[in-house]
Amino acid sequence: MIKVLLVEDNDIDADLTQDLLSEWSMEEFQITRARTLAEGFAFLSHDRFDAVLLDLSLPDAFGLPTVRQVHAMNPTVPVVVLSGVADQSLALQAVQQGAQDYLVKGQGHPELLARSIRYAIERKRAEEHLTYLAQYDHLTGLVNRSLFRDRLIQAMARSKRMNQQIGLMLLDLDRFKAVNDTFGHDMGDELLKSVAERLKACVREVDTVARMGGDEFTIILEGVSSEQNILVVAKRITESIATPFELKGHQISIGISIGITIYPHDDHPVDELLKHADMAMYRAKQQGGSAFHLHEISGTHSAELLP
Repeated sequence: MIKVLLVEDNDIDADLTQDLLSEWSMEEFQITRARTLAEGFAFLSHDRFDAVLLDLSLPDAFGLPTVRQVHAMNPTVPVVVLSGVADQSLALQAVQQGAQDYLVKGQGHPELLARSIRYAIERKRAEEHLTYLAQYDHLTGLVNRSLFRDRLIQAMARSKRMNQQIGLMLLDLDRFKAVNDTFGHDMGDELLKSVAERLKACVREVDTVARMGGDEFTIILEGVSSEQNILVVAKRITESIATPFELKGHQISIGISIGITIYPHDDHPVDELLKHADMAMYRAKQQGGSAFHLHEISGTHSAELLP
């Protein structure tokens, strides 16, 4: 069953579209009709649809901005434009605005309309998959380096605007190489996935946990009220990672070294912030790991994990 939202104010055109889809025997379509864009938004807000068939001439919306509005309302739902105008330039612009296809009303057979909807759904899935691959780490499912930088830049802008602090952490696993050398890279991958889950459990949903590559991770803590709160999170993480992992019948013990800097107290561009966190992380490494260090403008002070 494919659920389709038909946004069409013309009764004749709506009936024609529904008749065409009802004649298609390969798949069954469940059609919900909205006569205005506002009514369509109401349906999209409380129900899930596989696709939207969108007229560009509605009582409360007209032209290509209609496509942009639907995309802004629900960027995950594929849109097929139904237009009374056979205009190749308009069709191309509609696709550029976010539509998956452009069809002229009353033209073609049931197969054309049904196939267009099915292809639109598959194209949207492929698009979302490519976006995911470009922004998330394939092994752990965490944010990757590229998306992390974007989120940090946005968080820094919010920090200045809302006068709130950001805790930036750079984390590196202790003794990870020994795990790979002893148990193999497959076990190392399993360990990285387990570490990612523990890191996420140590922070809030609004915070960002990212994998930068190898056994290096980063965390953005937004809207923190004090330096002490950031250190509490760091202590929670070191204790969590120090707890042995049970993987494939083996008990594996590692640690984690954390470098921390706080923005806008440390008021520098992204690369400088990461450099400061990196320097603090290596100070933690020098003490044997399972520790965290806080970078400050006047120097770096540290807090070791208490037994």
